Amino acid sequence: MQRNVSTTVRVKLHSLTNRKADLLDREYETFQTEVHGGDADLYSATKQQASKVQRQKDPNPDTEQPVVLRNDVFDVAHDEDTVLSSWWVQVPVYDPEQGRGNSIWCPARVPHKDEQLVREGDIRDSELVRRDGDWYVHLVVKRSVTVQDEYDDVLAIDMGARWVATCAFLSDRKTTFYGEEVRRIREHYKQLRKSIGKAKPRQGQQVVERIGDAEARKVDDRLHKTARQIVEDAEERNAVIVVGDLGGIRKDNDKGRYVNDKTHKMPFARLLNYIEYKAHDAGIDVQLVEEYVTSKTCNRCACEAIRETQGQFDCPECGLDDNADKNGALNIGKRALGKFSKPLSEAGAVLAQPETQVIVPRDDEPANLSVSVGSTPSGGTPRL
Repeated sequence: MQRNVSTTVRVKLHSLTNRKADLLDREYETFQTEVHGGDADLYSATKQQASKVQRQKDPNPDTEQPVVLRNDVFDVAHDEDTVLSSWWVQVPVYDPEQGRGNSIWCPARVPHKDEQLVREGDIRDSELVRRDGDWYVHLVVKRSVTVQDEYDDVLAIDMGARWVATCAFLSDRKTTFYGEEVRRIREHYKQLRKSIGKAKPRQGQQVVERIGDAEARKVDDRLHKTARQIVEDAEERNAVIVVGDLGGIRKDNDKGRYVNDKTHKMPFARLLNYIEYKAHDAGIDVQLVEEYVTSKTCNRCACEAIRETQGQFDCPECGLDDNADKNGALNIGKRALGKFSKPLSEAGAVLAQPETQVIVPRDDEPANLSVSVGSTPSGGTPRL
């Protein structure tokens, strides 16, 4: 089965002149003004995108939004003969000195593993992101891949504050937890930044920026290894991968400073991007399903329960006592099969969609699943 899929490639801009850095800063700040309801001078196409973000997302005033780069006004070029960089990104900006829109070519670093993808893929609307004083362009590359349309199992993934990914197979409920190492790395560098800031207030900022790069590299390496293991597990069982859609998790979701800090800084989108990329290369489909109330609903009897603690799920009806993230992952997998409708109130159903027919038994015994996927859009022992 052919699928058109999009992959995000994180490209870092480097060696910027002061003028280019100032123009990027200005475009970024004025974009924030525009998306929060103000009026500012922007590159015309970017101004249109800002208005669209404002209408569709209505972002909170204290949030920053990436600058949307329309694919018809920016470009990516490769030239091995240039000394400063072999990759360049053309970024549209408004030039206040000229009083009109302009474009600047910025040297860039494309990850070696993604170079062929960027060369051969179709570049779509992308995003300009500022993080810890550095500039990145998140290139969205569209490509055609072939994925199989028949599977023997479902590997469901729940992403959360405690575990970056909780993965459960529907056939036998085997569950694996990922994320302890990511949490350890983040906590280590969080404490390190605090100690450096107190000990060396003048020099601390430069040191913090350097250790920030080290943290990002270590987290990224762990995410790649996690995604690789998840895809290998899915290949071994011939399982389709389904992931709970976390779109909007940061909006209107205040759960207190401690949980917010852990949830909002977890790299969910990056991990999902790596899983999709590796799975599609392996011929495995990845589908997003709505996550609404999956964490509060019993995967055995579909009763809605109140979670006494963050990590434990206790059902008042059937007595299920299990890990809360595992329970959520199983609900996500069953929702993908059509077992539950919104809200999760019906246990046991038949999913019928184009080229898809799956029957899930009503009892709690593991099922032998045979899944045919049509052209629809896309506790346990912890593993580090």
